[in-house]
Formats: sequence, C-alpha cells, structure tokens
Amino acid sequence: MEKIIPSLWEGFSLVVGEMGEMGSAHGLAFPEKGEIWLREDVYEGYLAGQGRDRFTAAHELGHLLLHNNIGMARSIKSPTELKPYENSEWQANTFAGALLIPVETARRLGNEVDLVDACGVSFDAARVRLAQLRRNRKI
Repeated sequence: MEKIIPSLWEGFSLVVGEMGEMGSAHGLAFPEKGEIWLREDVYEGYLAGQGRDRFTAAHELGHLLLHNNIGMARSIKSPTELKPYENSEWQANTFAGALLIPVETARRLGNEVDLVDACGVSFDAARVRLAQLRRNRKI
C-alpha cells in the first residue's frame, strides 16, 4: 500500500494515527484527500501480516477507490435499512474480501483454514467470502 499506491495515485498518503487520536476507529478513509488512516496498532499488525489488520487496510482502500468524489453516509441510516448499493461499509467489505481472496483461490482451496493460510486473512473473512461466493454460485 505504501509503495505501490503512491506511484499510481499522486497525492495518496497513508497516515498512522495514535491510539488516543483515533480511539475505537481501526481505520479511516478520506477519498477527497486521497488519505487512508490506520491506527498505530492496526498498522503494526498490517505490517506483521495479521489477517484482521490486512482486511482493515484493504477495507479502507476500498473506500478510497469506490467512494472517491462522493459523500459517504456514515450514519444517516442504520445498515439494515440500506440496500447493498447504498451501503458504503458493505461495499468496502466486499472489495476487501475480493482483493484478499480471489475467486480462483477460493475455488481451488474451498475451505476457510486453507484460505487463512494462503491469503493471510482471518477465519471470519474467509468464512464470509466463501459464503458470499457460494450464495452467488461462483464456487
């Protein structure tokens, strides 16, 4: 993220925020500024290859790419009231799952444990991605 994206997106920056500054927010995206913020413990986990933290970074990248030049509705409606195409969180989660767990890899391996190892994701991310792909008859 820190090495490749800046060469593709002039003005992109990854900011590592302090725990006190970011509170419970693991990551934030500011598409209008081309910024992703990761809380310092999440950033360290991301660098160490921790699945949950890698997913957070990919999720914020999803916001940056998918929601550039549009306002994100962070709390207008509850997530259950939104259709998927209206829900920026669902969209960013789906992006992160697709980025970290490609269809072909999921098809070839077909189970959560192998995906955790092969893709460097959490068990929950692998479970959700497999369920989504099965529901959509991709695997």
